[in-house]
Amino acid sequence: MSSDLWRHALAAMVGGGVASLLRFSVGAWVVHLYPNEKIPWATLAVNWLGCLMVGLIYGWASDRWWMGLHMRYLLVTGFLGGFTTFSAFSVETILLFRRGELILAWIYVLASVAGGLILAWVGERISAAISA
Repeated sequence: MSSDLWRHALAAMVGGGVASLLRFSVGAWVVHLYPNEKIPWATLAVNWLGCLMVGLIYGWASDRWWMGLHMRYLLVTGFLGGFTTFSAFSVETILLFRRGELILAWIYVLASVAGGLILAWVGERISAAISA
């Protein structure tokens, strides 16, 4: 592997490690505050926040020449990849369906996907407005 590839891999690993710990902390905090909730609020919150952050980062980084690939691997691939969790969303949705919570499951899917897309767009627009 080239030295650039190793630096990118290291950046993704560091970002992912930090974010995974933060993700765990947010999840534990939310479950502690709301132990009997049916909707998996912790996963929804981190995924929404991650979508907003990716929009902010991409909107902000698009005109920054110094924002090289290593920073994108650190922030987007590593940090946001470790912070957000599509796999947990998938399993939690399946569990809602299995428990017969059909309407709640579909609300969760819609809130996750539509909310995530909207927040990514909002983040990108905020960055574009700040950069202008």
